[in-house]
Amino acid sequence: MKHLITIVIVLSLFGSVMASDYQNRYATSRASGTIMISGSGSYKTDLSQELRESFWVINTDAALFFFPQFAAGIDFGYGKAMEEMGDEDDPTVLEEVTMSLGPRIYFFMGGLKSEFTPFIKGGANYLINKTLIDDDEQDRNESEMGLTASAGVLLNLAKNVGITVEAEYNFEKGTDVEDIDTEQLLVKFGIRSFLGE
Repeated sequence: MKHLITIVIVLSLFGSVMASDYQNRYATSRASGTIMISGSGSYKTDLSQELRESFWVINTDAALFFFPQFAAGIDFGYGKAMEEMGDEDDPTVLEEVTMSLGPRIYFFMGGLKSEFTPFIKGGANYLINKTLIDDDEQDRNESEMGLTASAGVLLNLAKNVGITVEAEYNFEKGTDVEDIDTEQLLVKFGIRSFLGE
């Protein structure tokens, strides 16, 4: 985990240095009132035939720039972990579904005109967790709380469109005594578009 965070920090610093070489190509200091819409996703699967597990998550968010490099908005996420158990020809499928909704703040770094724009993001989540076995809901918990923080780089493909890579840390704390606190580290790839100047 420390190595992954180090890599993202190095990429962010690299983006800051490279920004000076592209000062006349892209306008990445967004005017107040600019709307940002983003989508990202990640997928993980176990290649071992014995485990037969997979995990994927998608996020979409919308934010408004209040200052040239500072924005605030809201994020919606949907993730699913699947595991097959028992007979391979007729397996029992266990699914863990997580839906999240929460506020986000964003801070973009770098020059006024740059191809690479490092950024940091943070916020909180309200989480709904569901457990299903063969599509039948077994358990549902709507009182989970979570915190999230990430660092990444935006590669501007055009004036108002770019792709992102980021490392995201998630902490989920259960509200009941018997709940177990969990932590996750995800590498996420996404696309961002900007509406406005």
